[in-house]
Amino acid sequence: MTATKGRKATPTGLKLIEGRGTGRDGKARDSGGREVKPAPAFRRLPPERPADLSGTAAVMWDEFVAELARLQLLAPTHGPALEMACEAYARWKDAKERLGFSGMTYTSDSGLVKTHPLVGIVERASAEFRAWCAEFGLTPAAETKLTSPAADGDKENPFAGTG
Repeated sequence: MTATKGRKATPTGLKLIEGRGTGRDGKARDSGGREVKPAPAFRRLPPERPADLSGTAAVMWDEFVAELARLQLLAPTHGPALEMACEAYARWKDAKERLGFSGMTYTSDSGLVKTHPLVGIVERASAEFRAWCAEFGLTPAAETKLTSPAADGDKENPFAGTG
């Protein structure tokens, strides 16, 4: 069986934050005016930070959790995905710093100039991190669509006063 690729589903919370509020019928609407089905009633609490995060990943975790918790977009079950995102960032940063010392290329024993293997690590970690950020609505494109309940005082926002 082959998997079909299509548009990735947007989390309900992001649909509501990006949406039009409630329609005349009192139902929440997305940016296209379509009814947004309620999300499962996950507890909107930040996950616990794993004790074994690398130093760089731990810093990124704290930054992500502070913002995502403020927007009420986190649940305790999001911990593993957030951990993978933070470790991908740490892997990217470490490889990037090492490239700064060794350079993008090296000369092999046979005299050929080759791309340093760290370039591939940087590229893969970057792609992985970008994909995880998209899952949490943290890409630059997604950021422009988000509004914070705390910042705009939207009384129709279903996240206001929850948590």
